[in-house]
Amino acid sequence: MPMYTKARTGAGRVVQAVGGIVWAGCGLLMLVWTLYVLFSTFGAWTIFVGLLLAPVTYVASILIIWFATGDFPAMLLLPYLGSFAGMVIFAAGGAIAGDD
Repeated sequence: MPMYTKARTGAGRVVQAVGGIVWAGCGLLMLVWTLYVLFSTFGAWTIFVGLLLAPVTYVASILIIWFATGDFPAMLLLPYLGSFAGMVIFAAGGAIAGDD
Protein backbone atom coordinates (compact mmCIF):
# COMPACT_ATOMS: atom_id res chain seq x y z
CA MET A 1 0.00 0.00 0.00
CA PRO A 2 1.54 3.34 -1.01
CA MET A 3 2.38 5.87 1.66
CA TYR A 4 -0.13 8.51 0.46
CA THR A 5 -2.95 5.96 0.65
CA LYS A 6 -2.11 5.25 4.29
CA ALA A 7 -1.93 8.96 5.07
CA ARG A 8 -5.21 9.60 3.28
CA THR A 9 -6.95 6.81 5.16
CA GLY A 10 -5.52 7.98 8.51
CA ALA A 11 -6.45 11.60 7.93
CA GLY A 12 -9.95 10.56 6.88
CA ARG A 13 -10.39 8.53 10.05
CA VAL A 14 -9.27 11.47 12.20
CA VAL A 15 -11.72 13.81 10.44
CA GLN A 16 -14.47 11.20 10.88
CA ALA A 17 -13.69 10.91 14.59
CA VAL A 18 -13.85 14.69 15.07
CA GLY A 19 -17.11 14.88 13.12
CA GLY A 20 -18.59 11.99 15.09
CA ILE A 21 -17.73 13.58 18.42
CA VAL A 22 -19.23 16.93 17.40
CA TRP A 23 -22.31 15.23 15.96
CA ALA A 24 -22.93 13.02 18.99
CA GLY A 25 -22.17 15.71 21.57
CA CYS A 26 -24.37 18.41 20.07
CA GLY A 27 -27.12 15.94 19.18
CA LEU A 28 -27.29 14.49 22.68
CA LEU A 29 -27.30 17.98 24.19
CA MET A 30 -30.27 18.98 22.06
CA LEU A 31 -32.16 15.75 22.73
CA VAL A 32 -31.65 15.96 26.51
CA TRP A 33 -32.61 19.66 26.58
CA THR A 34 -35.75 18.97 24.56
CA LEU A 35 -36.74 16.08 26.83
CA TYR A 36 -36.21 18.33 29.85
CA VAL A 37 -38.48 21.02 28.39
CA LEU A 38 -41.12 18.43 27.50
CA PHE A 39 -40.93 16.94 31.01
CA SER A 40 -41.19 20.28 32.77
CA THR A 41 -44.03 21.44 30.52
CA PHE A 42 -46.21 18.35 30.05
CA GLY A 43 -45.08 15.76 32.60
CA ALA A 44 -43.17 12.50 32.82
CA TRP A 45 -45.06 10.60 30.13
CA THR A 46 -43.60 12.88 27.44
CA ILE A 47 -40.11 11.50 28.11
CA PHE A 48 -41.31 8.09 26.92
CA VAL A 49 -43.01 9.56 23.87
CA GLY A 50 -39.98 11.77 23.12
CA LEU A 51 -37.61 8.81 23.29
CA LEU A 52 -39.96 6.63 21.27
CA LEU A 53 -39.98 9.27 18.55
CA ALA A 54 -36.35 10.33 19.08
CA PRO A 55 -35.53 11.19 15.45
CA VAL A 56 -38.61 13.39 15.20
CA THR A 57 -37.88 14.92 18.60
CA TYR A 58 -34.31 15.68 17.51
CA VAL A 59 -35.25 17.31 14.20
CA ALA A 60 -38.09 19.33 15.72
CA SER A 61 -36.26 20.20 18.95
CA ILE A 62 -35.96 23.93 18.22
CA LEU A 63 -39.67 24.17 17.45
CA ILE A 64 -40.65 22.08 20.48
CA ILE A 65 -38.62 24.30 22.81
CA TRP A 66 -39.90 27.45 21.12
CA PHE A 67 -43.58 26.50 21.37
CA ALA A 68 -43.32 25.06 24.88
CA THR A 69 -41.51 28.03 26.41
CA GLY A 70 -42.81 30.85 24.24
CA ASP A 71 -39.30 32.20 23.62
CA PHE A 72 -37.12 31.44 20.61
CA PRO A 73 -34.06 29.48 21.85
CA ALA A 74 -31.38 31.51 20.04
CA MET A 75 -28.66 30.14 22.34
CA LEU A 76 -29.54 26.59 21.33
CA LEU A 77 -29.08 27.28 17.63
CA LEU A 78 -25.33 26.77 18.03
CA PRO A 79 -25.47 23.13 19.18
CA TYR A 80 -28.40 22.44 16.82
CA LEU A 81 -26.49 23.68 13.79
CA GLY A 82 -23.31 22.14 15.21
CA SER A 83 -24.87 18.69 15.08
CA PHE A 84 -25.62 19.11 11.39
CA ALA A 85 -22.09 20.43 10.83
CA GLY A 86 -20.77 17.33 12.60
CA MET A 87 -22.69 15.15 10.16
CA VAL A 88 -21.11 17.00 7.25
CA ILE A 89 -17.62 16.69 8.77
CA PHE A 90 -18.19 12.97 9.37
CA ALA A 91 -19.22 12.49 5.74
CA ALA A 92 -16.24 14.51 4.53
CA GLY A 93 -13.95 12.26 6.56
CA GLY A 94 -15.45 9.24 4.81
CA ALA A 95 -14.80 10.86 1.45
CA ILE A 96 -11.19 11.65 2.43
CA ALA A 97 -10.59 8.09 3.61
CA GLY A 98 -12.04 6.72 0.40
CA ASP A 99 -14.99 4.92 1.98
CA ASP A 100 -17.91 4.18 -0.29
